[in-house]
Amino acid sequence: MDTNDFERQLARQPRRQVPTEWRGEILGRAANVRPREMFGAIITGAARRSRLHDLLWPCPQAWAGLAAVWVVILIMNFPGGKTEVARSKPVPSSPEVLMALREHRRLLVELIESPMPVEPPRTFVPRRRSERPSEHVAV
Repeated sequence: MDTNDFERQLARQPRRQVPTEWRGEILGRAANVRPREMFGAIITGAARRSRLHDLLWPCPQAWAGLAAVWVVILIMNFPGGKTEVARSKPVPSSPEVLMALREHRRLLVELIESPMPVEPPRTFVPRRRSERPSEHVAV
């Protein structure tokens, strides 16, 4: 059945009127409701659960797993007791290492103090394509 066929079928059916006693009851209840009660009904109970369900609906197991991972991370980052850092005596450097460090420092100072020749920056002059050298490779 096509959508247009369905609409034509609905258009052919006679419309029934709402019973007058229903209309009076509905309008009477609506007139007695205060705006704060309507606002409270929106926020409380089923509506709140429905919004949470809509948020978690695509994959609630994934959200639960993600929450569990965060709990584990938080537990691991906040240990219960004090932890002491193991301190060891500094290892004395050998004479060969000290000599290598001195040589390294000497070379570094020498490189820093000696001026290096610097080329002046090249200026870019744009040219037409016809003026550029051809880059075709002859085979």
